[in-house]
Amino acid sequence: MTSKRLTTEGAFCVLVALLILAGGCRKAGPADACARAPGDGCGAEETAACSTQAEEPHGHGHGGEPEAGFTASVDERALAPCEHAVPIYRCDECRYEAGLVKLADGIVKQGDGRGLVRTGIVERTRVSAYLPLTGEVSLNESATAHISPRIAGIIDGVAADVGMRVNAGEALLTLSSVELGRALADYERNRALAELSEKVLRRESRLREQSVGSEQDVIDAQMAFEQHRAELRASEQTLHVLGLTEEDLAALQDPPHGAGAGRLQVRAPFAGTIIDRHAVAGELAEPGSDVFVLSDLSTLWVWADVHSRDLADVLAAEACGPVAAEVAVAAFPDCRFEGTLDYIGATMNEETRTVKVRATVKNADGRLRPGMFCDVTLALGGDREDNALAVPSTAVFTDDGASFVFTHWKEGIFARRDVRTGRPFMGMVEILDGLQAGDVIASEGGFLLKSDILREKMGAGCAD
Repeated sequence: MTSKRLTTEGAFCVLVALLILAGGCRKAGPADACARAPGDGCGAEETAACSTQAEEPHGHGHGGEPEAGFTASVDERALAPCEHAVPIYRCDECRYEAGLVKLADGIVKQGDGRGLVRTGIVERTRVSAYLPLTGEVSLNESATAHISPRIAGIIDGVAADVGMRVNAGEALLTLSSVELGRALADYERNRALAELSEKVLRRESRLREQSVGSEQDVIDAQMAFEQHRAELRASEQTLHVLGLTEEDLAALQDPPHGAGAGRLQVRAPFAGTIIDRHAVAGELAEPGSDVFVLSDLSTLWVWADVHSRDLADVLAAEACGPVAAEVAVAAFPDCRFEGTLDYIGATMNEETRTVKVRATVKNADGRLRPGMFCDVTLALGGDREDNALAVPSTAVFTDDGASFVFTHWKEGIFARRDVRTGRPFMGMVEILDGLQAGDVIASEGGFLLKSDILREKMGAGCAD
C-alpha cells in the first residue's frame, strides 16, 4: 500500500512540474505580437503578415523562420513579426534568424564598378557535357630554357636574379674565358689576313691590266684571298656558336669597349621570367651546367589524369575539334583560367589505370604558379548539350550539407534561398530546384552575406 501511494504522489509531482514549466516559460508568439490595436506600429505589410501568423504560427523561437526552412517565401520570412513585435526584416537583432541580410549603401556594385557585392539575373544557359578532373600546374616546357654557357669560364658579374623579367637578348651574366680569348685571337688574325690578301689581289689585278704582272700572279692572289676569307667565316661562326652576336663582333673594332679581352655575355634567348639561378660571381661555369632557368609564364601546362572509363569520351571530343579546358585553384576561388587540351597520353599508368592529358592554359596576369594543385573541367560538348538553369559557382554556398544562394528582395535586403544543385560546368552550377529564371541573386561577394547569417552558429541572437 505504501509503495502504491509513493508512486501516485511521484506522478502527481511530475505533472505539477510540467504545468509550471509550460506556464512560466511560454514565450510571446505571433498572436501575442499581433494583439495590438491598429496604429501601434503595424503598417499594411505588417498587418497582413500578422493575420497570416495568427492563423499559422511558426515553431521557431523568434517566430521568423518557417517550418519549411529557407525554401519558404521570402515575403513570409521577411514580414513575419519577431519577438520585438516588428517585422523581422526591420529587426537588426533577429533578421539573420530568417536568413535575411541588409547591406549598407555602396556595398552593392554600381555601374562604375564600386562595391563588394555584384548582382546577376538567373538565366537558362547552354550546358555541355563536362568531365571534372584533378591536376597540377607545371611549366610550359616549350617556353622554358635551361641556360648554360657554351664555353668554360669564370663568372665576372651577374645581372639577373630570381623573379626578374628579362627581354630577349638581355645580358644575364658576364664570363671571362681563356678559350674565348683564343677564338677571338683567331678571328682577329683571319680578319687581318683576309684584308691583306684582298689588297694583294686588287694590286695584282691592276698590274695585270697594265700588262706588267702575269696571269699566274693574279690566280695565286685570288686563291690566297679565298682561303683567308673562308677561314675568317669559320672563325666568325665559331664565335657565334659561343654566344657572340653581330653587335659583339662589330664592337671588336674598338677593343677597349668590345669583347677582345675574352669576356662573354650570356644572354636571354627570349623574353620571360628567371625562375631559378645558380650563377655566383667568381665561380667556374662550364657547358652543360645550368646557370639560369628562364620561362615564359604567360602560358602554363596543366597535367591531369583521365580514368580509363572516360577515355573514349575525351577522344571523341578531341576528334570533333579543340577541347576547351577550365582550371580553378584554391588560391583564387573566384577566378577561372581558360585553356585548351593539346595532348592525350599514348600509354596508361598500370597502377592507377589512368591516362595523362595536358592542357595549355593562359596565365597573362601571372596568378597561376607551377606546382599548384587544381581542378580541371573539360568541355566535351558533342550532342549532349541542353538548356539548364544555372548560376555562377561563386554564388552558391553550403552549410551543413545544404546548398543555398542569396536572392535580392528589396531595400538592399538579400535573403538566403536553399537550392538543389546539379552539374558544375565551366564556372557555373546547374540549379535543379529553388530558383526561377529572372530571379536576382548575389553573383559575387556573397561571402559577406554568408558570414552575417551564420552568426547563429557562434551563439549570437536576440533570445539570450
